Amino acid sequence: MEMNMYDKMQQLQFLQGLNFSDFNDILTSISLDFNTYNEGDVIVHQGDNCDKLIYILDGTFEVEYRDNEQSIMICETSNANPYLIEPYNMYSIKRRYERSYIFKTKGSTFTISKNVFNTKLLQHKIIRSNLINYLSNQITKEHSKAFFNLPLNIEKRIVAFINSFCLFPTGEKTIHIKMETLAEIIDETRLNVSKVLNKWDAHKLIEMKRLTFHIPEISRLNEL
Repeated sequence: MEMNMYDKMQQLQFLQGLNFSDFNDILTSISLDFNTYNEGDVIVHQGDNCDKLIYILDGTFEVEYRDNEQSIMICETSNANPYLIEPYNMYSIKRRYERSYIFKTKGSTFTISKNVFNTKLLQHKIIRSNLINYLSNQITKEHSKAFFNLPLNIEKRIVAFINSFCLFPTGEKTIHIKMETLAEIIDETRLNVSKVLNKWDAHKLIEMKRLTFHIPEISRLNEL
């Protein structure tokens, strides 16, 4: 294996800490599964079976979450590379992806099947340790969410609602939701929600459209 490939693989979650010899041992026993994509190509759909680790290596991508019961759709854009897509769901009860991931530019991915990860990679102590640390941190995050109380301030409540669905603390977000639904979720009146959103629109913190508002940069709202 060439050193530049080794350096790239060292950046991938769960694989950090492996030495050059360990990487060579792994790569001689598995086939590398690299894929290239064009703009608009879907990497995975929400609800697809999560039976592999998918690393987004390069490119800008959109993450789309849909809640059909409440008619909510939240989209966010990121160029965080490398990015590992929902590895926790490979071991969850449902074993399904919670979101759709779509390339907005050309991009590429590296994939490791669950079977290969379990039978080949988990033989290495450092990878087992990386997985345990990751899952422990994920449990801590979910535990914190369970005991989260919405702020009294209506603006902070709306921001907290948005952040609860987002994977990234920065970047563009687009929220598709009825005003009545948002008001009900944050336990507020539709009028008060409308006042806040129109205020944000006037200050160019968001761009209002019918049943939709676009956030050019979520970090500006987080500073309120």
